[in-house]
Amino acid sequence: MTTEQPRSNRPFIALVIAVAILLWLARGVLGPFIVAAIVAYAFSPVVSKAERRFGLPRIAVVAIGYVIAIVILGALAWLLAGRVIEEITLLASSGPSSIATTLRDLLGADMIAIGGQQITVVEIAAQIQARIGSLIASPGDALHIAGVVGQFALEAILALIVTFYFLVDGTTFRDHVVGVLPRERRASTVALLERIHLVLGKWLRGQVFLIFLVAAVTYLVLGPILHVPYALAIAVITGVLEIIPLVGPLAATAIAGTDAFARGGPSLAVIVIAFYFVLRQIEDQVVAPVVIGRAVHLHPVVTIFAVLVGLHVYGVLGGLLGVPVAAALNVVYRELYRPDEPETVAPPPKGRRRLPKGSTTLS
Repeated sequence: MTTEQPRSNRPFIALVIAVAILLWLARGVLGPFIVAAIVAYAFSPVVSKAERRFGLPRIAVVAIGYVIAIVILGALAWLLAGRVIEEITLLASSGPSSIATTLRDLLGADMIAIGGQQITVVEIAAQIQARIGSLIASPGDALHIAGVVGQFALEAILALIVTFYFLVDGTTFRDHVVGVLPRERRASTVALLERIHLVLGKWLRGQVFLIFLVAAVTYLVLGPILHVPYALAIAVITGVLEIIPLVGPLAATAIAGTDAFARGGPSLAVIVIAFYFVLRQIEDQVVAPVVIGRAVHLHPVVTIFAVLVGLHVYGVLGGLLGVPVAAALNVVYRELYRPDEPETVAPPPKGRRRLPKGSTTLS
């Protein structure tokens, strides 16, 4: 009787290396596919539930979902897009004056002396605004800007098309990948992928929920309650910056605090900054653990390292993906290196006490 020899891992390792090399060579065009995979990953459970509930083919469920999403986004754009764009434009154009007003109030003068030269706060504000603009926008002429916009539009369309196919055939792709693995490792790999899926699914859907929640709460407080100018634009910016770990909330606080200081003085700025601080604490300590789950929580040092590595490797998109990738690696680490059970020392029998060192009898 012969026993089946386990299949060698060498072909699988060679395939992994070949795929890694291919992805590295194609990294310049992977952006739309990564975005599509993230969106499909987040909403695949919703599609599966709808498929089971209504008994419709998966492709029909995805198509209906696309129609619903387009209608909702179109309605939001029709209701809010014009006002948001107008407020963001006014907020950007008033940036230098807001910064200048803040510097003037903080310094108590219109000019400061640096190296024997008199520099006005308006010039400093203009330089700060220019530096900020250079960080968030690529310099260039109108032709270059038009090319960037056109490329973004094409990549967005490509991402929508690829997302559709990922939502329809995502499980098929997964089964093909698992089928390449050695037979004895398929079950454990599927179980590991399920745990990663649970963690990342919570993170993705939780981030979408937090973006809308933070934007809505910020607008309600800054607009109807505090009457801060450009409250809707600041709320939208705050919600969008929510996706950038650590740095995003600080940048949103700086934008809101500077505008409040320029429009309402120090008292309003202190109130706005205090609101952002309280909002951040409630989100981090109460909302995020419930919505996203504590399994995704990473140490702040790990989060900073993951974001910086992502930025270095793949730019802005890499910085955004640094935290979920680190969370997935954390799941793999916990699976491969489970902590040992702590040793417990049994207590001495009741009614007896320990013997002193060297003693043989109890007194």
